Parts: sequence; C-alpha cells; structure tokens
Amino acid sequence: MVKSMKFLLLSFLMLMLLTLVACGGNDDASKEDTDGAVDNGVSEENDFDFEIVPEEGAELLFWSEGEENLDWAREMAEAFEAEYGVPVQVEEVNQEDAPERLATDGPSGLAGDVFASTHDRIGRAISAGLVLENFWPEEYEAEFMDAAIQATSFDNVLYGYPARIETYALYYNKDLVETAPITMDELIEVAKELNNEIDRGFLMEPGNFYFTYGFFGGYGGYVFGDNNTDVNEIGLNNEGSVKAVELIKKLRDEVAPGVAAEDITYDVRTSLFETGDMAFDINGPWAIQGYRSAGINFGIAPLPVLDNGQNPKSFSGAGAFYVNAYTPYPDAAALFAQFITSEESLLKLYETVGHLPPRLALLDNELIQSNPFAVAFLEQAEHAVPMPNVAEMPLVWGPMEAAVNEVWNNDVDIQEALDRAVNTIENAILEQQQ
Repeated sequence: MVKSMKFLLLSFLMLMLLTLVACGGNDDASKEDTDGAVDNGVSEENDFDFEIVPEEGAELLFWSEGEENLDWAREMAEAFEAEYGVPVQVEEVNQEDAPERLATDGPSGLAGDVFASTHDRIGRAISAGLVLENFWPEEYEAEFMDAAIQATSFDNVLYGYPARIETYALYYNKDLVETAPITMDELIEVAKELNNEIDRGFLMEPGNFYFTYGFFGGYGGYVFGDNNTDVNEIGLNNEGSVKAVELIKKLRDEVAPGVAAEDITYDVRTSLFETGDMAFDINGPWAIQGYRSAGINFGIAPLPVLDNGQNPKSFSGAGAFYVNAYTPYPDAAALFAQFITSEESLLKLYETVGHLPPRLALLDNELIQSNPFAVAFLEQAEHAVPMPNVAEMPLVWGPMEAAVNEVWNNDVDIQEALDRAVNTIENAILEQQQ
C-alpha cells in the first residue's frame, strides 16, 4: 500500500535509529530512484491510519482532457487551492496523448503532476514505472464500481482514480417499438416482424468484436485468463464463444438474411437508425447527440438477456486520473486526484460534461436517476467487463473479425474458425514477446 512520503521518511528515521543502536551503522535515505522517479515501492500491509498533507511549497500542473472539460478542471483547481493552499495550473492535453507524452515529459520535469487517461492507453506507462499507485486502494475498491477498479488496475494493483465509465446498450425507436425487449429472443422476433415494415428491424456488424464481445462474455467466453491479465490463456474458442457466434449466425438468418458482413458498417446502421428505418441499435453514449439531432424518438435499455439467462457482458471503458511518478509533490498530487474524484467533484463533472460517474454512492443520485439514458448505461455497466489494457489486446481484433465474418459470409464451421483465430492470436503474441 502506498504511504505518504512523510510516513516513509518517519519509518526510515526509526529504522536508522534502531540500526545505530544495534551496530552503529548509518545509511543515507533516498526518496527517489536513480532515474528521479518517486520510489513508491513500499507495500507493507498494516492497520495504521495516516494523514496525507501537501508538501511545503507544492504547486501542481494538471493535464486535463478536451476543451469541454476545461471549465470543470479550472473550477476544481480553484476549489483545491482554496482548501489546501496549493495552486494548480490547468493545461489541455488529450487523454489519448498523455501517456505517450509522459514518457518524455516525465523525466524532464515537464509533465503534469496529475493527468487524465483512458484505461486502455495507460498500461505501457505503468509498466515503465511512470505512474504512482493509488494512495487509497481499499477506499476506492469499496466505493467504486468493480469494472472501473479493474480497468484502472494493472497486475492487480490499483493505479487510477476513476472518473467515468462507459459501455454500450440497446437503443430502440419508440415510434416503432413501445418498450425495449427483455431477451435477445424477443428482440429477434420483433426485429424480424419489423423487416416487413421498414428497411431493417436490427443490424449489427458481425465482425466488430468490440460490440459482439457482450455475447462472448455472456456465454462464458473471455479474451485472456485471470481477469484478462494472462495473455497465455485465451478463451475465444471455448464452448461459450462458440455459442456466441451461433447467436450472431442466428441474427443473420432471422434478421439480416442475404446481407454480406462487409455491407454492415457502423455508418450504415447509424444512418438507418437516424432516418427511422431501423428499430434497434446497439451503441454507446456517444451516439445520443446524433440521434437527438436527427429527431428520433428513442429510448435506451440494458442489453437483452441471453437464452442462458445471463446478461451480455459488454466491454466497458474507464477514464481516470493518474499521478506522475516524477512529480516532486506526490502527496499534493495524490490529494488532488482524490479531490477531483470525490462525490461532489464527479457529480459536477456529470453535470458539466455528462461523463457517467463510477462512484457507487452516485448511482442513486436524484440528478442521475432522473436521466433514463444514464440509468440504462450505468445498469449495463454493472454487467460489463473492462476492455483488456494489456499490450497484446490489439492483436485480437483482426483475427476475431476475420473469424466471425467467415462464418457469416461462408458458413464456415464455427469451432474451426475460432480455433484458427486463436492460433493466429497466440502466434502473434509469441512473436511480440520475442
């Protein structure tokens, strides 16, 4: 468990005193490793309560994502300075770029002390020792959604201070369907009937593994073993994964007969929904504004239950704040990361930007509960699986797309197609590890 630098120093002084009594020796203390990064390697478990206070003279640089977040970030910076007396400068740095910039700007002292990143981009920076662990892991594990904790952990160690979570859910056109289907069988039945009235009841890109993973996970398939951390174990050709592709094939036969996989793209299906020519769409919160602008009367619901009684385990993504390991003010930086992920701060972020907060205490907040779209996505997020943040994940997309499209277009045996995909992924991983 990460301790404050003051606690580390006190512990070291006590150890020095004992050493002097025992043998008269004396060692020099050092808070930094040879590269200048803060040493946060102490992981002793104990029941001591400790207080974190900002270092004397501390001042922070906060890399905040996106223009729409800057007003919130500046408000947080002012509030933090008012409470702790630590000035915080806000700089706009895209959360996709922050981890890469950290590799060069961290050692040179130019990086933000606290920065935002998506969970699938942070793994390399963590493995390179560029990020400090979360100072209060037990507190965050108790107060945040499991999916957000898993997503912002690396090798079972929590590094992030989660700020938002997103996944996909079922959009439905209320002018065509009164209520959302509860089960996938019901969705297929209704969509099949609507094919006689509109262009399509439902379309889904068969090879888009990001969206179809919900079926794989719901039937017991998985990408990597040990909660997506063991890349030497792949579960994408097991019995559950075969059942997932059987469902995708059923969607082809019942809802989209004769339509080639390459003819179903994201743009095609969103366009159909925007024109009122499709009743159902599986999509994320990023699609809301487009459908609103198109004047569609739509609702959003959790993904329909599978025929095994399980909820689809959609991929989820998490945005979080992280503390730069090279910060000269680790206590102040950790306090700021904690401050901006408090209930009050995350509720303000939701009000300002619309990011769904993963704090459990906010799930029943009146402001959030009054938004049925937010409720639907948060309910689905409770069934979601964080998209793996390991470096091997990019090797999965292509082979899985090829396998499912092969089944969709050519009726290739499902087990054979998935076996080939897994073999391709395994070989690519071995090559990358060499």
